[in-house]
Amino acid sequence: MWPAVIMLCAISLIISGCEPNAPDVPAGVLTSHEAQAAGAVIFAANCAICHGTNGDGRGLRRAAMIPPPANLTLPPWSSASNAGRTFLAIRNGVPRTAMTSWPTLSDRDIWNVVAYIQVE
Repeated sequence: MWPAVIMLCAISLIISGCEPNAPDVPAGVLTSHEAQAAGAVIFAANCAICHGTNGDGRGLRRAAMIPPPANLTLPPWSSASNAGRTFLAIRNGVPRTAMTSWPTLSDRDIWNVVAYIQVE
């Protein structure tokens, strides 16, 4: 249990402010209904298997993952102030977790997923 707790704390630190080069959120993307709808489609196709259909970290693959997938409905993931860092976690992955990088997604696709996560 302790290794998982330590890993979750480390992930929280990574996401909460240790990344100085987090990109600025494109104007209006987090409140765009079009971006959120497009993000929902991408999330369902690529992310829900691990993070769950509701983004709560309870996807079908959860049992095999240490640490478990992040609950995206909670801060720092759901916080608009961390949107740039969430973008980087999707683009680059999260070290020492099963969260892989997603180089096949365009920047626009990733921002759409971030917009969807923000309203979840």
